[in-house]
Amino acid sequence: MQRLMEIKSRLEVIAAALSEQYPRYRADPVLSSLVTDLKDYVETERTKLQKQSKSGQLTEFEKVFIAPAIQEVYLTSIDKIRRGAKPSSEMSNHIFDTSTTLDYWLFEIEDFENQKE
Repeated sequence: MQRLMEIKSRLEVIAAALSEQYPRYRADPVLSSLVTDLKDYVETERTKLQKQSKSGQLTEFEKVFIAPAIQEVYLTSIDKIRRGAKPSSEMSNHIFDTSTTLDYWLFEIEDFENQKE
C-alpha cells in the first residue's frame, strides 16, 4: 500500500505543477525530472513485484491488489510518457489518466478493507 501512496503523492505534485502552467505549457526541467522520476519509480516497483511473483514471495493482498494496480498504472499512461518529456497537454492527460486509474485501485482496496471489518 505504501508503494501506491508514494505514486499518488508524486502524481499530485506533478498534477499541481501542470495545473499551474495550464493552458500555456512551457519547458520546465524540474517538472520533466519529476515525471522521469515517477516513471523510473513505477518501473522499478513493477519489476520488483514481477520478480517476487515469479519466486512466490508475494502475499495474497499483493497478488490481488498491489501488483495489478502498479501494472495498470504503468500501462495506462506512464509507459506512454517519454523520459525528460516537456510539459504539454498530452503529458497532462497521461498524468490525469494515471491518477484516475490509481484512485480506482485505492477505492477497491478501501472497499475490500471495509468488507473485512
